Amino acid sequence: MKLKHIFYCAVVPFALLQLSGTNEYDYQKLGYTQKGKASYYGTKFHGRPTASGEKYNMYDATAAHKKILFNSLVEVVNKNNGKTAIVRVNDRGPFKPGRIIDLSYATAKKLDMVRDGVVDIEIRLLRAGADGQTLSPEGSEEKKDKRKPRRKVDIKKAQKKNKYLPRIYSIWGTQKYPEDFGVQIGSYKDLTNAVQKGKAAMKAGFDEVYIRVSWTADRSQRLFRVSVGDMNATQASDFAKTLDSKGFRGCFPKAHFND
Repeated sequence: MKLKHIFYCAVVPFALLQLSGTNEYDYQKLGYTQKGKASYYGTKFHGRPTASGEKYNMYDATAAHKKILFNSLVEVVNKNNGKTAIVRVNDRGPFKPGRIIDLSYATAKKLDMVRDGVVDIEIRLLRAGADGQTLSPEGSEEKKDKRKPRRKVDIKKAQKKNKYLPRIYSIWGTQKYPEDFGVQIGSYKDLTNAVQKGKAAMKAGFDEVYIRVSWTADRSQRLFRVSVGDMNATQASDFAKTLDSKGFRGCFPKAHFND
């Protein structure tokens, strides 16, 4: 009787799992496929840490998945238009019902899903991740971002000593400390116009918007510069093309703090 009980406890759950057609470890096998919906990271997540410890780079071909191992390479197919992209998993998520993968901005752009935001996709595991090896979708070892972040504390100290130094805010008035380059989409002498421009950028899907407050050379007039994103110079140059295509004509890369 005892043997029968052991058999039931050990075998029946396994049999039920097989009958259900699922296996907890299927997602580690090459060729594993999954269908569902994909979304993508907004620009406000650029530079923030991911679950793997890397910083999210909106221009890298990366993705978040709940279970697929970090550094795995996954093919993503947009079922609406047949376009494909290969991404490297470096984060966990998404955590909204029905969504199975979160894609980087660059990948969403490649799949032509930026406007829709959420689309039907199918994913297929091409290469399982391995500890200690970070692969790019091209198969080479990924280079780490060597940017030296500007220290927030240094900026604060300098601003306390000189009230005329530039200060940067969100369009809601929260002081911000972006580290590198943005893409300038407008410059105004009136704050209301600057805020309106910033809201227009957010409405177009660009949620990392900054307003830089500075002074004219003779310190008689404040200037309000509106920019989008925080990235290195090369990425900002590419991003300017995207903004231009969305109607922000005449935009250009510009350092947030260094003129």
